[in-house]
Amino acid sequence: MKKLILSTLAASALLSLSVQAVPWCHRGTIVQIADVNWSEAQILANFFGAVPGSVLDAEVYKTSHATNNYASTFAGGGGGFGGYSVPGSGTVRVTHYAPYTLTNMVGPGYYFTSQGVKFKLHKCYTIPPMVEVRELEMVESPESGIGFKPLRGVEAIKEYWQITDPDNVK
Repeated sequence: MKKLILSTLAASALLSLSVQAVPWCHRGTIVQIADVNWSEAQILANFFGAVPGSVLDAEVYKTSHATNNYASTFAGGGGGFGGYSVPGSGTVRVTHYAPYTLTNMVGPGYYFTSQGVKFKLHKCYTIPPMVEVRELEMVESPESGIGFKPLRGVEAIKEYWQITDPDNVK
């Protein structure tokens, strides 16, 4: 019996090492779509329903649900990018940052909706990040000690856009 328990524990430990959760918006682009400051009236206008009896802090419950109800109006979309798939695409996350008593609760009764709330909304888009990190190919500049090799194809920009030097404009 002990061998069975030990082998089950060992197998579950190995399995848990091999399974890794994919973070929200992995390989996508997270964009802050709003920075919101609400008063008590706005919190109560976006809260629907009743507070369950099992909830310890009704004020935090109302505020959290009101901000999540508001965020759900922005959910959806997220775009497609050539069959590229991102977990959580189109979802919106709420990040409360003020007042301090809401974000760092020690116990119930420290936050009141009359204090209002400040929060940010972040949305996940399927489009991969538009920046690419590259290793430096070449550094050269005897004067400053720092120089960079231009990106490939930059000289072709003259074919697409009219570039004028402001010093040579007549």
